[in-house]
Amino acid sequence: MNTTKKWTAVLLALVMALTLAACGGGKSGGKSVGSSKPDSNLGKYIGEEVLSSDNEWVPFDDIYDLGSSYIELKEGGKGDFCMEDDIKEIEWTLDNDGKLVLSSYGTTCNGTLKDGLISLDDYFGFDLQMTFRKGGSLVSSSKAEGSLDDFADEYGGDWHGMAGLTDATGDLANLNDTAHEILARLVFDGNGGCEVWLAMYLEGENDFNFIDTRAYVVPDDDTGLELRGEFMGGEMQEGILSVDATGALYVSCEVDSDLVDGSISLLANLRHLDDESWTDDDFIPLPEDAVAYYRGMSFMDIASTYMIDMSLIPDDGSGNAYSTLPSSGGFPENYPFERTTANGEGEYGKSNPDATGLTDLATMRKVRQELWDMSSAKTKHLTYDDIKEMLGGEDGIPHTGMDERSWNSEKHAYGWYNGERDYYVPYFELRDGDEYYTAATFSSSVRD
Repeated sequence: MNTTKKWTAVLLALVMALTLAACGGGKSGGKSVGSSKPDSNLGKYIGEEVLSSDNEWVPFDDIYDLGSSYIELKEGGKGDFCMEDDIKEIEWTLDNDGKLVLSSYGTTCNGTLKDGLISLDDYFGFDLQMTFRKGGSLVSSSKAEGSLDDFADEYGGDWHGMAGLTDATGDLANLNDTAHEILARLVFDGNGGCEVWLAMYLEGENDFNFIDTRAYVVPDDDTGLELRGEFMGGEMQEGILSVDATGALYVSCEVDSDLVDGSISLLANLRHLDDESWTDDDFIPLPEDAVAYYRGMSFMDIASTYMIDMSLIPDDGSGNAYSTLPSSGGFPENYPFERTTANGEGEYGKSNPDATGLTDLATMRKVRQELWDMSSAKTKHLTYDDIKEMLGGEDGIPHTGMDERSWNSEKHAYGWYNGERDYYVPYFELRDGDEYYTAATFSSSVRD
């Protein structure tokens, strides 16, 4: 796949600045500071030029060509700063001398606004100069040559397969040369946009799975899409989505993780759920017995067996969005989960048939952070009773009726809820006659 040539200093500034979170609220009231008239400067300003590391002004699309880039000044001192279709909310002020300040998440861009041209002297603390001109076209060079819609028929829908992890170093070394199941859902909106959702079956926190994944058309290349986002705690490099002649979806990326000391590469082969023609000739194929096991399952049926936050899965357009706790009161639809008592004593582990699994969101967040901060050497010695006490002392609801990965002879899972769509589900392995904590999954609210 072709890659776009970028200046190192420019790319570094962009990557680091795009980590800024959105912020709201305005100070200028939709008017320039000192003005009593409606601000004629409201509107969109399209990226025009960038000062390169060679101290030359070059066209904006020669560097940032993977989507629209603009600044939009809105009423109330609010606005948007969009770089390659990635939009951040901003606050802005403009004084009578034309001094413009853009703010986001406590950092600023400083520049001027005169005669319909925004000139930025820096980019949220980075030495990067750019200009944006009012009006013009929001269509970048990549959009002019092709659209994500061109890939919808072939790439859209639900996919399932296997991913191999290689070249792992540092704290990720234990994942080297391992294979894992992987899911993908690509939803094209018909307006040149695509929602990309990816997840692997990983025992551990969702922070190590795919986050904020998105696809871009690559200019002069109709063989695949560029994949961007985070994986294993780091920004993807050389991310690719590509469907081959056999109908398989290939996913590839490399990562240098910021959360842990290490790097890793991923290569995955997925088949559309409508395709049942898996063979041993496929690269990193889904094993034949797994194909038989999953055949006939819906995308959500398969996703429910993963240790992931299913509430993040996008609607596929049919209204089939997943709601983790859909019933009235905020509890699971089959709350309390079906229990099995075939052994005459009740397969409830350390819990009991009358368990409520009740706790509050603050406690879930506290426990999640405490476990995150602990070393694996310490967490592996935590028992069900330890986790129960950390979550407030109420017994968790056993997941005996969910799936064999949640409850079997080697693993038990329990759920704690607050009745307001928030949940925390720790997993335990059976060892030496007791249940020891291994991992957890939880609603996105617990991570906030």
